[in-house]
Amino acid sequence: MKKSDITFTERVVSAISYLTMGWGGMLYLIILALKRKSATRFIRYNSFQSIFLSFLYFILAMLFGAIFHVLSAIPFLNRFIAKISQSIHTDFVLNYSFIQVIVFSIIIYTIIYSLLGKYPRIYWVSGIIDKQVH
Repeated sequence: MKKSDITFTERVVSAISYLTMGWGGMLYLIILALKRKSATRFIRYNSFQSIFLSFLYFILAMLFGAIFHVLSAIPFLNRFIAKISQSIHTDFVLNYSFIQVIVFSIIIYTIIYSLLGKYPRIYWVSGIIDKQVH
């Protein structure tokens, strides 16, 4: 599919999908299914990628939170883990932590590429989505 074949609505829905961490795209896919219309590859790709990214972020946040909690209970590691946690959550740019800057950068990148009608490529994630969307 050429860039010119992607409609304005598809671009906006894809951008909203990233902005809402997948909810916008999921709702649009449900609406299309109720209307018995098929979603284009562009919509499916961006919706699935935004949903996958939000689940990945949730899983990683829970996993690292649990690991930090367990390691902070170990007597000699607790100060080291506290320093790591503090450095991760300390203001990095404009009162945002390092993790927040990374997440916001990814969201902004994907929104801009979606609005331009391009497929935002994220290492490893896009390969998984490509196999699912065809």
